[in-house]
Amino acid sequence: MVSLNKTVLLFAALLLSFTAAFSQKKKVIYQDTLQNNIDFIESISIIYTGRYKWFFDEHDPKTRFVKPIATTKSEFDSLVNETEQKFTKHDIIGKTIQDFDVVDIDGRRYNSTDLKGKVLVFNFWFVGCGPCEVEMPELNQLMERYKNNDNVVFLSFAKSPETKVRKFLTKKEFKYPVTILTKDQFDAYKLGSFPTNAIIDKQGVCTFASSGIGIGGVHILRKYLKKALSESSEKL
Repeated sequence: MVSLNKTVLLFAALLLSFTAAFSQKKKVIYQDTLQNNIDFIESISIIYTGRYKWFFDEHDPKTRFVKPIATTKSEFDSLVNETEQKFTKHDIIGKTIQDFDVVDIDGRRYNSTDLKGKVLVFNFWFVGCGPCEVEMPELNQLMERYKNNDNVVFLSFAKSPETKVRKFLTKKEFKYPVTILTKDQFDAYKLGSFPTNAIIDKQGVCTFASSGIGIGGVHILRKYLKKALSESSEKL
């Protein structure tokens, strides 16, 4: 539970720092790339792709507009490299994952035996985890990109009661199938903080894992997913 609280506290500290910075008697409005007004979490989600950085438009004396502007290639590459070095979870990479047999909240069964020969993309999260919520839009895009690829299976594990999960999903879209994380699974995957993402190859071995979020994190996940699919094809 310490790790869960640490994640929440870190995100809360980030939120408070921005709140303090923007508290100089100005209304703050966050906008997306089309200048539509959005909330803070949505704005953070855009920045965490690594493709954009914040621009503070101060032309209005009463309102500060926080807008995303594109990063350069060198900025993007530097941010992604820093994220990969900082958030890669080395303690489970190279290890065979524990057998599992789970049912998602929609009643679909996922069994490690049945899924042998497929690349698995795991996400571990919980309701109330701000960083988990930040990366969900980009994870949705990742799943959409591979939804017609029969060689890939996406699955998430939520460390929250099912009632909370269902209520959360009425307000926030998350396209991964959702199962409820058990204590045995929590221990087996050595979860230290949330969110955690992992790529499991067709032999059941973890080839990449990250814990926490950094700018460009889903881009890195996609890179290792493509690598797992490519290496699996070469072994056929």
